[in-house]
Amino acid sequence: MERVERLINLIIALLDTRRPMTAEDIRERVAGYDQTTHEAFRRAFERDKNSLRALGIPLEIVPTDPFSDTADGYIIPKERYYLPPLDLEPDEAAALRVAAESVLGASGRSGLLKLSLDEAAGSWDAPRLGWEAGIGGDGSALEELYAAVTERRPVRFRYRRSGARTETRTLDPYGLVNSRGHWYVVGRDHERDGIRAFRVDRLTGPPEALPGSFEPPPDFDARAHVAVEPWEIGDRHVRATVRFAPRWRWWVEQNLADQATAEAPDGAIDVALEVADVERFVTWLLPFGDGFEVLEPPEVRDALLQRLAPYLEAAP
Repeated sequence: MERVERLINLIIALLDTRRPMTAEDIRERVAGYDQTTHEAFRRAFERDKNSLRALGIPLEIVPTDPFSDTADGYIIPKERYYLPPLDLEPDEAAALRVAAESVLGASGRSGLLKLSLDEAAGSWDAPRLGWEAGIGGDGSALEELYAAVTERRPVRFRYRRSGARTETRTLDPYGLVNSRGHWYVVGRDHERDGIRAFRVDRLTGPPEALPGSFEPPPDFDARAHVAVEPWEIGDRHVRATVRFAPRWRWWVEQNLADQATAEAPDGAIDVALEVADVERFVTWLLPFGDGFEVLEPPEVRDALLQRLAPYLEAAP
C-alpha cells in the first residue's frame, strides 16, 4: 500500500470515529499499519502525524479517559476540518479556480488533499468549495466514494458478491468505515430500500456519480452497520446460540463479552450471535474443535453436522 493511500485511510478513520482513537486502535483498525514490529509502526505513525500537521489538517490529541490528564487519543474534529459554505460571486469563484489550478498543476494528482471547485452544471451560479481526496491515481474507488460522501451525491456501481456473481447497486453513501483492514461504504441501498454496507474492494469498477443529492439521517453511525465477520454479511439473519467450553472462556470474554447470555456450572458460557451466512459461520466455528456446541437453531446445527459428516464417516 502506498503511503498516500495510508494517509487517506487515517484521515477518514479519524473523521469517522465517534471517540478518539489510541495508537493501538489505529494500528488494529486502519489499513496500512500492518508493520511487523511496534517500533516500525511507531516510526510510520510519527511520520504520518507530521505529514497531516504539515498539510494543515487539525489533528488533535486528547485524553480517552475523562478522569485522566494523559492525552492518548487522536481525532480530527469535523467542524475544523471541513470548509464552511462560501458565498462567492461567479467572478470570484473563477479567479479562485484559476489560482487553485495553478497550484495543482505543480503538485499533480498525487497531492493528499487539494482544493477543488465544483464543475457541475450550474455551479458557477452557486459556487462551492470542498475537500477532495486523492490517492495518486491508482484506480481505487475510495477517491470517488469519498467525494460522493462529502458532497452527498448518489452513486451506482457493480458489486461482486460471493462467487463470481455481480450486480448493479445504487447507493446514497452516508459514510466510509475501515474495519479489520477493509473499507466499507455505508448508506441507503435504493434497490433494497434499506441501510447496507459494501466492501469497497468488491466493486468491479469505479462508481458512477448520479444526479441529485441526499441528507443522511441525524446522528447516523456508519460503523454500527458494518459487519466485522464474513458470516455477518447478508440480508437474512438467524440468531444462533453457541456454548463454548470452559477452556475457551477467556477468548469469549475478550471478544464476545457483549453477546454472552448465560453461564453453566462447569464454567462454559453461552453466546448469542446474529448469523447471516450459515456456511461461513460453520467454517468460523470449526477451529474451536470440540470446544463448542451449537444449541440453536436447528438449521445451524444441521449445517455443522453436514460439514462434519465426511469426517465422522471416516472415523474408526
